[in-house]
Formats: sequence, structure tokens, C-alpha cells
Amino acid sequence: MARLAARDIQAIIKSCGLAPAKARHIRELSRILVERHGGSSRATSRRSRRLPGVGHKTASVVMAQAFGQPAFPVDTHIHRLAARWGLSTGRSVTATERDLKGLFAPADWSTLHLQMIYFGREHCPARGHDLAGCAICSWSASRPRPPASGHPWRGAAGRPPRVGAPSRVARPSAPQRRRAR
Repeated sequence: MARLAARDIQAIIKSCGLAPAKARHIRELSRILVERHGGSSRATSRRSRRLPGVGHKTASVVMAQAFGQPAFPVDTHIHRLAARWGLSTGRSVTATERDLKGLFAPADWSTLHLQMIYFGREHCPARGHDLAGCAICSWSASRPRPPASGHPWRGAAGRPPRVGAPSRVARPSAPQRRRAR
């Protein structure tokens, strides 16, 4: 990849969003890996984030998928679903990552990350989603809300509540209710 021109890389990844910028980043990070690291990268998130185009989420994906390290990368799909399903307050991606890591065992993080993304794309879209017709959204909307005091996602004795406590996002909006009629 370091030897290819950015336009050649762009042709390979053209189906990805923002392909021109990603192609430049891929070429540059490939060059850095070859020149400074002998063509390989150590399995550390901090080191990965120093590479062009690599932020926290991308470094987490690489740690989980390439190196088998426990990581729970949170993208817009997971952030939206965690809030919709009541797994997080949904205030920020960082808070969502912290909440999800607190609810699930580290051994499950990488698998759950992919399962949530695939489920969200296939069955739980951001727009025009029938919350009442969705198996998870309808179930989570019927669950009791988490306690208002203390850590919002910890129940008695500091244990996580049952998965699926609803958030405000779980309720259909007025336009969604009108469309459902």
C-alpha cells in the first residue's frame, strides 16, 4: 500500500465514505509502518492512534479484529442503539463505550460490537424504524427505567441491571406514531 498512489488506493476503497481522504491516510500510514516499524505494528491502541487517519474508534477496531484484544469500538450505530435500547445514557460516544464495557464481559466486547452493528443495519435503522415492531426495541421499551440515584447503569450492590432498561429514545416520536397509523 505504501508503494501505491493514493488514487489507486481510492479505486480499491471507493465504496467507503470519504474515500479520497482515507486513501491518503492509508498510503501515509502504510509508509510510516514500513519505514519506522519494519512493516508491522505493535498491538497498542496508543501507538495506533499516532498514525494518520486513526482515532480512538479505528484503533479499537484494529485492537479487537486484528490483535484479538478486548475492545468495544463505538460508532454511530452502536451509540444510537445503546441509547435506544436503554444500555447507555447516550450523552456521548465516550460515555456509551464506558457504559457498554461496564455491562458486558471483556471477552464478549468484540463480538457484541459486530453483532450490534449488523443488527442495527439490518433490523433497527435510524430513520423510519417501527420501534413497536422491532424485537429488541419493543422489549426494551417495556422494561423499567434504571435507578435515578448513583451510577445510572448500576443497580443494587453495584451490579448492572437487566439488559434492556429503556431510555427516553426508546419511545416512538410523534411523527413515528403518526406514520405507524
